Amino acid sequence: MTGETGKPADEDDRAVERLTLYMLKETYGAAAAALMRMNPKAAGDLFQAFERQIAEALERMHIHRSEGPDSTAIAVAVGGRIADILDHAHRRQFEARTAAPPPAEDPTLRAAREAGISQDAVEVLATLQHRWPKG
Repeated sequence: MTGETGKPADEDDRAVERLTLYMLKETYGAAAAALMRMNPKAAGDLFQAFERQIAEALERMHIHRSEGPDSTAIAVAVGGRIADILDHAHRRQFEARTAAPPPAEDPTLRAAREAGISQDAVEVLATLQHRWPKG
């Protein structure tokens, strides 16, 4: 089956996914930069809320196997892609934090590890939490 341009439909689907991700990344980056200029405190709070929401969604995807048997791998891949977008949007904020020593392990991560969540999923959660520590 081919798309309107004569290309295979799967090429069109990949182009849609690639361009959607690119536009989301650029739009989110512009919005984050504007928010940081207008109200850095509110921006930080909002970014922390996003991180928690993403980490919780990835954890649920892993626990409930909502994407089938490969749910953990999918959650890790999604977390990586989202982390790339957030890195791009908040680069200045992250660069300032890289000089600081890494925070102690969050009790939530310890509980996730003890609950049997895969190491990959825990590492994605840890990366997201390191980027936007609570407090």
